[in-house]
Amino acid sequence: MKHFLSIFLIALVVISACKSNSSKKELPKENLTATIHDTTQKSYQPGQDAFKPGTSDTDENSQWTFTKAATLIGLGNYDEALNYMNQYIEKNPEDGNGFFVRGFIYEQKKEYEKAIEEFDEALRLNAAHTYAYMYKGEAHIYLKQFKEAYVCFTKVIQIEPKNMYAYYNRGIALSNMNKYKEAIADFDVALHIDSTYSPALNNRGNAKFMSGDLDGACKDWKKSIRLGNIASEKAYNHYCLKNKIR
Repeated sequence: MKHFLSIFLIALVVISACKSNSSKKELPKENLTATIHDTTQKSYQPGQDAFKPGTSDTDENSQWTFTKAATLIGLGNYDEALNYMNQYIEKNPEDGNGFFVRGFIYEQKKEYEKAIEEFDEALRLNAAHTYAYMYKGEAHIYLKQFKEAYVCFTKVIQIEPKNMYAYYNRGIALSNMNKYKEAIADFDVALHIDSTYSPALNNRGNAKFMSGDLDGACKDWKKSIRLGNIASEKAYNHYCLKNKIR
């Protein structure tokens, strides 16, 4: 009897494990690559006003320093750009734009902790520096600090309520916090602002899929593919065509 009971319990564990594995939702890795910076799509970029002195009492030399740093960043010469900004900040320690650009350089170098420190200093000097909030949020995303990222993107939305990228990025943070309903709502707003932004369609499809709405996911992935976003293809082919959902 004891022997039979042991076999019965083992069988229950195996069946339970099988059910768990079969119901587990997983997206192909290719589908998850296009989150913050999808190189095939337009992405958020700081405006020209971020690459100029943030104070009125600076000279022509200061503007030249920002222009030179921006050029070097564009060429990928991050260390040389960093040298220029270090010199500028030493002379102008109260200019938040200097700290923002230095943080931006660190983020390009994938030194996210250093970038966040610079953005914090930029925000100490200018609490409405939306670029600093946005890129700080992105740095937190890369560090998988999704709650902190959520706070940053919310700040951007409070300052610029029509900033499509802020809603999109906040949706990414929420998705990674398993808050799919809230994520879908943010992707909805992003798409209301720009209905052609395919990364939002792709990631709204991901959130719908993870929340159990396969029909909705397939519709979003299909639209995303039509707009040229290849990130949606593998999930659509695997889950939608396989289940004859078009």
